Amino acid sequence: MHSRFNSFRLTPLGTQLEKMIDSPERYLEYAALSRVEVPAVAAIVHDLRTLFPEVTDDDIARQFCGAMVAEVMRRQHHDVLRPRGRVPGGYFTYGAVWTAQPVRLSWPDLLEALSAMPQTLAERAKAFSDELVRLRPAVPGFSLLEHVCHLRDLDRDAYLIRFQSMLAESAPTLQRVNGQVWAAERDYHRESLPEALTVFASGRQALVELLRGLDETVRHRIGLFGGITRITLEELAYDLHHHDGEHLIEVEELGMELFGNDGLTRKA
Repeated sequence: MHSRFNSFRLTPLGTQLEKMIDSPERYLEYAALSRVEVPAVAAIVHDLRTLFPEVTDDDIARQFCGAMVAEVMRRQHHDVLRPRGRVPGGYFTYGAVWTAQPVRLSWPDLLEALSAMPQTLAERAKAFSDELVRLRPAVPGFSLLEHVCHLRDLDRDAYLIRFQSMLAESAPTLQRVNGQVWAAERDYHRESLPEALTVFASGRQALVELLRGLDETVRHRIGLFGGITRITLEELAYDLHHHDGEHLIEVEELGMELFGNDGLTRKA
């Protein structure tokens, strides 16, 4: 989940919403809605209305709900079928539509998906004029330029180092990062979007080449995420893929806010 929700997640409301959203029983509802191509977030509308009336006027809380549902679906290996679909009930306007069944990519297909991300992001970026690339959404979130710089830096300064450590050491500690802090400290809005996209593409290619050809034994090497949670190298690669998907959805949502309901199709 995006680091912008870190603080909210620890609040009493965030904790209560997470408990309501993240349960095995609730996942069955998400999966059932996905089979009929209805956004999974629709499963929590009734409970939000009856149990959490304060969320109605809280944009951050509602965005957290959508992000929490997405975290559950990705953990169950669903991929985004469409970044937005109409949510019945009027509580959320749009939500992501997920694949009907879990999709566990093969290792070669996973690497291809990781390799394709920079080009996919560059295509989305074509919808944004120079005047719009630094505009943030109304609620806390990244501008397009900040998304690109964050993905570039996360590859270079986090994921690449994590993968290298897991290949070189036994159960190394994998450091967590805070993307919001990076965006502020590194002043992403001073950067050039074309240059950031180019560096992201070259860095991602180098990362994929590091992973390409690793056999199953090597991919099962262990790291300690945050010094606590055990994760295999292969799981870390899937985590990167899921993180890519989160940012593509957020870029789509940013486009909807800036361009209206047509989203990124308006200028693409």
